[in-house]
Amino acid sequence: MDRPPQPQNGSISKRIYTSYCQQQPLQKIWLTFSPVEFVRFLSYINWHTVKVVVRSTFRQRLPSLASEMAYNSMLGLFPAILAFVTAIGLFRPLKSTFATLASRLSEVAPTGVPELIYGFESKIVDSQSRGLFSISFLFALWASAGAMSAAMRSLDQMHQVPLRKRRPFWKARLVSISLTVGTIALLITASSLVFVSDLIVQQLVVRSTGEVGLWVSGVWRLFRWPLALGIMSVAFAFVYRFGPSRWSPGKPLMPGAVLAAFSWAVISGLFRLYVAHFGNFVYSAVATVIVLLLWLWITSLVMLIGDLLNLTVGKAMDRQKYGSAQPTQTP
Repeated sequence: MDRPPQPQNGSISKRIYTSYCQQQPLQKIWLTFSPVEFVRFLSYINWHTVKVVVRSTFRQRLPSLASEMAYNSMLGLFPAILAFVTAIGLFRPLKSTFATLASRLSEVAPTGVPELIYGFESKIVDSQSRGLFSISFLFALWASAGAMSAAMRSLDQMHQVPLRKRRPFWKARLVSISLTVGTIALLITASSLVFVSDLIVQQLVVRSTGEVGLWVSGVWRLFRWPLALGIMSVAFAFVYRFGPSRWSPGKPLMPGAVLAAFSWAVISGLFRLYVAHFGNFVYSAVATVIVLLLWLWITSLVMLIGDLLNLTVGKAMDRQKYGSAQPTQTP
């Protein structure tokens, strides 16, 4: 991995850079994933830190940037489903996979969204055109890369990367496509692991007798959500690390990603509850698309705020270590 750019000004930044470069690779990995560092990170979250994060969220127009991400995600969603279903049509034994993934999505997504996606899938499930798969996959990849590009611009803004030091358009597009492919591959691998593990647990339950099968099923239900949140956290951290044009050495990475993933699950559950019980409008295709767009906006905003929290708390930790201890407003 390339060494981060050396800061030119600022004694605190210089000392952070020197300390970071003197660390061994295992030390850097330990500091990234250490539970001790996570607890230390949480100790810096107080009312003042929350006010700084909220103020910076609106001052940097993160809701508007999240809207751009949600719009581009929406453009790439249905071509991605088309590509996925067409690929399944080429391998008929895998058709039940989509139904399983849709049932898992229904546990998080608002009411009506899984039905919209599943209804779209049912109309094209018999397609076996490889050309259709190729075209839809390329369009989905390009549109999804647009959402990742919006995220990268947002991260550059939060990290105060000067315009002259930001990636050129062609390089930013290549990085956004690479991040999109990497994130999708991570989520697909994780979903496959969950799916395969689910099948294994079901077989164990069927072959077990008495309370053993119920115990195995209960343990799996208990650990399935933490596993999913862990996967989501790694995906967020992946974007936080490689999204900005310049990454701040020694900046917290996983704590904000974990908190963002947990907050995303809680907010998605509350939003799903609101839509199911308090949304006083008649559902239609248009209303469901609006709900889906709102959910994507919430997901994008939570992801951006997670890295903003990393920056805010990271600066407070640096000030206490090298200077004053009071966190100030994140630029």
